[in-house]
Amino acid sequence: MKYSQYLALIPVIIIIVFAALISFLGDYYWFDSVGYAGIFLNIIAVSVILGIIAAVVFFGFSYICARISLKSAANGGDVSVLNKRIVLLFCGLGALFGGLSVSSQWETVLMFLNQSPFGVLDPIFGLDAGFYVFSLPFFNLIANFVIGVVIFSIIVSFLGYLLESEILTLNFNEYPITEFKGQLKIDSFIPQLSVLLFFLFSAISARIWLARYDLLFTPGETVFGVGYTDATVTLPVMAVLTFVSFLIGIGFLINERLRRPEVIKYGVIIFIAVAVIGVIAGGVVQVLIVSPNEFNLEKPYLSHNINSTLVAYGLDDVDEKQFTVDYNLTNTDIIENSATVENIRLWDWRPLKTTYEQLQLFRTYYEFNDIDVDRYTFGDSYKQVLISAREMNIKDLPSQAQTWVNTHLVYTHGYGAVMSPVDVVSKEGLPDFYLKDIPPTSEYIELNQPGIYYGEGLDDYSVVMTKTEEFDYPSSDENIYTTYQGSGGVELSGILQRLIYAIKFKSVELLVSGSLDSDSRILMNRNILERADAVAPFLSYDSDPYVVVSEGRLFWIIDAYTSTGKFPYSATVQTSDYEEFNYLRNSAKVVIDAYNGDITYYIVNGNDPLIQAYNGIFPGAFKDFSEMPEDLRSHVRYPAGIFEIQSEVYSLYHMKDPRVFYNREDAWNVPDEVYRGSRQRMEPYYIIMKLPGEESEEFIQMLPFTPRSKENLIAWMAVRSDTPNYGGIVVYQFSKQELTYGPMQIEARIDQDTEISQDITLWSQSGSSVLRGNTLIIPIENSILYVEPLYLEATEKGTLPQLKRVIVAYGDRLTMKDTLAEALDEIFGDIAIERPVGGAGEGIGEGEEVEVLSSEVLDKLNRIAELYDSAQDALNKGDLGAYQRNIDQIGDIINS
Repeated sequence: MKYSQYLALIPVIIIIVFAALISFLGDYYWFDSVGYAGIFLNIIAVSVILGIIAAVVFFGFSYICARISLKSAANGGDVSVLNKRIVLLFCGLGALFGGLSVSSQWETVLMFLNQSPFGVLDPIFGLDAGFYVFSLPFFNLIANFVIGVVIFSIIVSFLGYLLESEILTLNFNEYPITEFKGQLKIDSFIPQLSVLLFFLFSAISARIWLARYDLLFTPGETVFGVGYTDATVTLPVMAVLTFVSFLIGIGFLINERLRRPEVIKYGVIIFIAVAVIGVIAGGVVQVLIVSPNEFNLEKPYLSHNINSTLVAYGLDDVDEKQFTVDYNLTNTDIIENSATVENIRLWDWRPLKTTYEQLQLFRTYYEFNDIDVDRYTFGDSYKQVLISAREMNIKDLPSQAQTWVNTHLVYTHGYGAVMSPVDVVSKEGLPDFYLKDIPPTSEYIELNQPGIYYGEGLDDYSVVMTKTEEFDYPSSDENIYTTYQGSGGVELSGILQRLIYAIKFKSVELLVSGSLDSDSRILMNRNILERADAVAPFLSYDSDPYVVVSEGRLFWIIDAYTSTGKFPYSATVQTSDYEEFNYLRNSAKVVIDAYNGDITYYIVNGNDPLIQAYNGIFPGAFKDFSEMPEDLRSHVRYPAGIFEIQSEVYSLYHMKDPRVFYNREDAWNVPDEVYRGSRQRMEPYYIIMKLPGEESEEFIQMLPFTPRSKENLIAWMAVRSDTPNYGGIVVYQFSKQELTYGPMQIEARIDQDTEISQDITLWSQSGSSVLRGNTLIIPIENSILYVEPLYLEATEKGTLPQLKRVIVAYGDRLTMKDTLAEALDEIFGDIAIERPVGGAGEGIGEGEEVEVLSSEVLDKLNRIAELYDSAQDALNKGDLGAYQRNIDQIGDIINS
């Protein structure tokens, strides 16, 4: 290569280095702004060190081998300078890729160095689970790296030998670039090849030995992990193959002196033959010995699988109880469990989201991304609520308004949140708002800082503290503007910072805009899930963050998980995004300030060895759960993501008897329910209730089970969210000899009820769509109450879903009424329970005993209201005759 060609590479190198520097500085400034520069620098430093070590070893070994082959082929003569450069180039490229591959394994190395024991021994080798989670991946990394280096060295050495022997020529100016000449003779290459094969088979021997441990988390035909065939055939064969591989390697080393090509050939044949014989032997044992007597032979291994899986998913300490349904619930029981009844979630989040959007967005550039479930204490009342943050959605700005200034400097943030109780419904069938409007108004809770600069739907960057005022919120006659007063963002104090982010975001405006000055800050990674993942990519995050109002501010809480696929004997779970693991813990909570973007990680499960390792790797990155502000701690909830996985695992692994498990005699299913006219899998739901045998109500998450292929209830699982019982799982099992209705059986009863089905049909024919909400299963005392709300939604676009009826089922009784109170009154008689004064929206925690009117009186009042509306319509139309007839009917009802 000519010097001019070398010079041509200089601009390319400069561009690559400049791009890397820009990327590094951009990331560093951001990590420093959020207080986690230590994590960033730690990962970078370890990655670079590992990459350099791996590249040096890779290059040094392969280049020495290549030079030896060149000298061997030269037969004592001078080695071609061109051939030296060719192998140098190949070795350099190999070292580059080898270094990059190892540098990406920084987590494997650091976890190995900071490991903690699990305190659980595997039943086959007697090793702590920490060996498989922390040590085995590191040992496999070393073995695989050595194998890769040796294989590459064989290839590049053989290439050098062919080039120097002039059997192969390379011409980069022609196509094809390779040309073979003469007959292939490798006699003088055999000694070096024999030595390299010794290294290769020694490394393969070590890798096979390590592969024995991998069997403990490999799925089998009957058992997840080592089964009978593995224990009696596969493991011994792998041990023999390990020994044979090493002996073959010794044979290759001896052949360095013998220089006989057939030694290499026969060594490889022997290795393959032993491996094939082992596979055949395993198949024969499985078919002829195991299959005819499968359960008896696999029984101990099934027990290992059951016990390990329960431990791996935190299900080994489930409190199992019997739940005997007696159907003797009285109105007194309802009154004594009034807190449970008052927190029955009548509002399904799906129609409620539409209602929120119609009533509380106010402008097209706002959006509600999600409806979250939480609980708050208002005075003496412990109340379950639904809440949603009002975020900015600049995509819905008119196209002519989507300028760079508007999208990045003006429309920078959302504003406020909306909150409503789960059970209160207005006369119009709409929610009662505890927090609403712009600016936020509430009788129950303070929100002094409603700005939302970080949220679920904020995917682009914003620049704040500029010469251009930010839009704050709309008012009746004019828009209100503001300037960011928070501490979030990276300072654009100089031309370097502006250049870095102009390149990063491909935005020349960041460099030339006159609206920016030395005080300006750029807010990035504003999507809270992406923000959390950017700081701690080694954790997994729940897909459902939720917003919390605390101390007058808005915060986001995200559940973070630690997981591994290396827990011995535990069954693997695959999530919807194809992530696989066989050990899972909700070990941390992430709190993000919606205004400042401050992000804090709290450890909630300090017993998890994985989070202990990360805490050791990144000292100071995590805080103890006790350091979380008390008010925020009261809003921590057990995440639905892990609860769904645990319930799925437990539906099978609650069968601790190996024979029952083997035959799947008592397998459970998560039941289906009806929504929008079609069946769908029931989701876990939060509820405030008093668990059987407990003294007071608490915030739990629950999910029922049905027997596999059947519709009746067999059990229900609850997980607790309030301290000091956070994370405690209780499973209540129903009697197998008595029928307890499941959700689909209740749905069938609703469909078969003549009066209810007629009403639904009439509503559907009158231009409305009937939405059936979640079928809620509410355990009260030793009974089960079923509640299903019905919503009406006009078919025209932009209409409001209204909660119009509530269906309640209890035992063999089924009723549909305007309100839950009326339905309960119909089933249990007159009930006096504690209710908010004046109904929806009038004082919470200052209740008085309000007697619910009998169903007969309520029916008369409803009829009077209907006649009054008809009379008003007639009067407006000038039909005085119809008006008088309606008034007369009202009088008749009153007099009766």
